[in-house]
Amino acid sequence: MFEPSKLRLLTATQLVEEHRKGTLVLDTRDAEQFAALHLRGSIQIGLLGPFASWAAILLKPNQKLLLVAKNEQSAEEARLRLARVGLDHVIGYSLADETGWRDEKIELATIATARCESIRQTLESDPTVQLVDVRSRAEWLKGHLPGAISLPLLDLESRAQLIDPSKSSLVYCREGFRATTAASILLRESSAEIAILIDGVEGWSALGLPLEVPNTK
Repeated sequence: MFEPSKLRLLTATQLVEEHRKGTLVLDTRDAEQFAALHLRGSIQIGLLGPFASWAAILLKPNQKLLLVAKNEQSAEEARLRLARVGLDHVIGYSLADETGWRDEKIELATIATARCESIRQTLESDPTVQLVDVRSRAEWLKGHLPGAISLPLLDLESRAQLIDPSKSSLVYCREGFRATTAASILLRESSAEIAILIDGVEGWSALGLPLEVPNTK
């Protein structure tokens, strides 16, 4: 039986070199780990979720990929799941190593995160905060945070102009998975102020707060 070769572990220096060559850095860590610190320009799709499905939708089949993972086992699992959906140009992986990254003076980034309980009063009192719902249009129609605009993750790149870059944006989905991916994509091309509402609609509803349902008649 065919056994794939062991996935190559790249150093921080090699990670930067490949990124500069156009290799896409795909960060497979969870939302809060990615938001806390990541390589600027990387895309996040969390391994603990419908990882391969979203990768197949959002990434080009011939795109060279370099994974960022929390350990070797996670990197190998990601490679296997990517291969199953035809994404087999994974050249290696790098561990999320803040000390090593900073020693190599790698350009790093963070994304602010918030939870509904801590942000609810801000949303009620500050109309300039732009709520961006990246769930499907069907989900949005069933109920969304008051005043939010609909920008499904599937349509993100073609409709990103709907976001006003002069306003701070709070991106959300049902429970943070899609919102983090969306924020990582938006921030590759923009320097706008974008944060993630990490518990999304689930957190909002858990607080007993009302959702807005559009009148479609």
